[in-house]
Amino acid sequence: MSRRFLQSLALGFTALAGFAQSPAPEANGQSGSAVEPRVSAFRGLFDVDLPTLDPPGTVKLILHPHFGDLLRRDYFRVEAGFRWAFNPQFEFRAEATTYFTHGLGDSGDGYGIGEVRLGTKYVFKEWLRPDYETSVVFNVELPTGSPPIDLTDGHNHYMPSFVIQHHVDRRPKLTTFGSIGLDLITPSSVAGAFHRNQPHDDSTALTAGIIYDLGQIKWTLAGTYATTAFIGDTTEHFFYLRPSLLWYVPKRFTFNSKTQWIIGLGVRSTWGPDGYEFGISNRVRAEITFRQFMANIRERRKARASR
Repeated sequence: MSRRFLQSLALGFTALAGFAQSPAPEANGQSGSAVEPRVSAFRGLFDVDLPTLDPPGTVKLILHPHFGDLLRRDYFRVEAGFRWAFNPQFEFRAEATTYFTHGLGDSGDGYGIGEVRLGTKYVFKEWLRPDYETSVVFNVELPTGSPPIDLTDGHNHYMPSFVIQHHVDRRPKLTTFGSIGLDLITPSSVAGAFHRNQPHDDSTALTAGIIYDLGQIKWTLAGTYATTAFIGDTTEHFFYLRPSLLWYVPKRFTFNSKTQWIIGLGVRSTWGPDGYEFGISNRVRAEITFRQFMANIRERRKARASR
């Protein structure tokens, strides 16, 4: 069953990549070769949702396979979803974590969808000053089905946040950012297990960091302080430090494919009630971009109506 699932996933990915279109260069007044990839949230490496958007109407399909599961778990996870820039200020996202038994382990966890994530973002451009951007973000994480117990923490998460970033005029490659957010959790009917140094109660988080942009390579550093003291029933404190490197693979290395491949490597350090933890994370993600998707649909509808 897992082999058939993997084959179907590969065929579907190939078909989507063939139909995908690159982002509309006219949206930024630049040629396609001059447009550099923007830094977006990368689950597990860079979790900050910065106040930047793709050109209006752009839809990106995202695939994030966890190749490390072949060594560390009895099942293989693939996160799949899409991101849609509805207009210059609003974005909607939907993702799901799928899993299936890869056959290299001892147990069989079957296959299915273990978690669904929805999110919206509204960007206020030049709200404070021309070199500042701010946004309001609301994300929801919902466990579903009967996934392996370590795939999800078994709780629903409702996460509003406010994010601000500053472009440093004297150093155009440097961007600083900060955010404040809430994580409101409720139990679900899905069994799960919390990770080490993860709040078990409603919490508040303050994050600050920097991005050093070298074009195809992005260096990021984010530090977070989270606490349950203000809105939770208990009082616990957590500290997270995550430096990472994101490489947006140039098209010449992917046979000029219109799919944007991103390879990430990061270090995670956490301090909390469970002690100190240090680890290394690596990720691979594919972004398949459909140029001006909704704009094309509207134009076709207008053309049909005028006939």
